[in-house]
Amino acid sequence: MSKIVYIIPGFGQNTDMPGYTDLIKFFKTKKFKVVPIKITWKNKVMSDYVNEFQNQLVHKKEDDIYLFGFSFGAIIAFISAEKIKPKTLFLASLSPYFKEDLKYNPLAWSKYLGKKRMKDFENFSFNQLSKKINCQTYLFVEGLKNKEILRRVKDAHKKIKKSELIIIENTKHDISQTEYLNKVKETINKITYINL
Repeated sequence: MSKIVYIIPGFGQNTDMPGYTDLIKFFKTKKFKVVPIKITWKNKVMSDYVNEFQNQLVHKKEDDIYLFGFSFGAIIAFISAEKIKPKTLFLASLSPYFKEDLKYNPLAWSKYLGKKRMKDFENFSFNQLSKKINCQTYLFVEGLKNKEILRRVKDAHKKIKKSELIIIENTKHDISQTEYLNKVKETINKITYINL
């Protein structure tokens, strides 16, 4: 039996970027088999991203599975959790692009992502999906100036049964920030200590 962690990057990002490379190294020091996920972001929608992730799964039934996603990657991890049944879910800066969130988001966000993506988001109800999450879930959120993400993460904390909310003060929507990474690593240390 192995401990396998899938690391899913944020929109437009890849796991060779700063922050992700640091996390990959850190997970390896904790005896995880790390599977960095590659997502083809251009001209695709969330349904495509979820399928692309699930086509990269390599674990066996007896393995302990951990999912780590940042921003859009956190959405992908969350949507996939029902199928994969991870032991632990790490949702870092869970983006507010579920059906219930769309009416609150700035118009500029919709224009940036495009009509096709916005229409596809309507297929994913956080309220419905959250009822099916039974694993330990850690919700990380930056502490500066993103009320939409903060609202989504606080709502997730209320609706996911076994969740812990971790607000990382003085950070932005950036996985490579030292403070952000340190809080994630501290949480990983905690769970690896518990599971010895």
